[in-house]
Amino acid sequence: MSEVSYSIPWDLIFTLGPHIVHRTPTSVDAFTRGICDRLQPNPQILGIENLPPSPTFILVANHYQRKGLWILFPAAILTQVIRQHYGPLDEPLDPPVRWMVTANWPRIKFGPLSFPSPGDILLPRVADALCCYPVSFAGSNQAFTARSLRRILREAPRSNRPLGIFPEGVAGSAGTFTDPIPGVDRLLNHLAKAGMPALPVCISESDGHLLFRIGPLITAPTLHQSSDAAKLVMQHIKDLRL
Repeated sequence: MSEVSYSIPWDLIFTLGPHIVHRTPTSVDAFTRGICDRLQPNPQILGIENLPPSPTFILVANHYQRKGLWILFPAAILTQVIRQHYGPLDEPLDPPVRWMVTANWPRIKFGPLSFPSPGDILLPRVADALCCYPVSFAGSNQAFTARSLRRILREAPRSNRPLGIFPEGVAGSAGTFTDPIPGVDRLLNHLAKAGMPALPVCISESDGHLLFRIGPLITAPTLHQSSDAAKLVMQHIKDLRL
């Protein structure tokens, strides 16, 4: 069966405009539900029984994106899986998952000259609107990323919702697995030290359906004691392949 192409929901994305301008949060639940309601065929979710009693964990998945399938769709589906399993939170705008996202684009180059991308201004605002934690490409704007990481370490262990991470970053693509980006091992180790386990999810496609396989929880001590927590979670994700 040929790959399904998913149309970008521009009308939903345009509703973020006022929130981007004013740096105010939108309802991530409503936004992701609107995306999922349009998906055809419906995604398949396996391993729901592996979701832990407490929603305070690290949700780790492979970065499954290809032509015709933007990473927004898998992220929205996983967000709704969490929302449907754990129910609504106390605050209407409190997101079911707080994703860590790349919030800049490569510099624009003209011969020997280069200029900052407009994405450096726009994407952090998009992240704010969707209650995400913005970070920069590895090696760029380290001070910006450090501020976000400090927020994550301060807020995530005390949160009643998962922290969502794609360890491969934007280098990940459908059908392949790549090494986790630098810094993920250290972040996972610190979060594990604070008591947060990790829940691996493998995203793939089968017979035209997006397929999500949720694996058993990786305990915080297992993460903390591993020689490389990022490689460990990626191996668990790989082990969930068909």
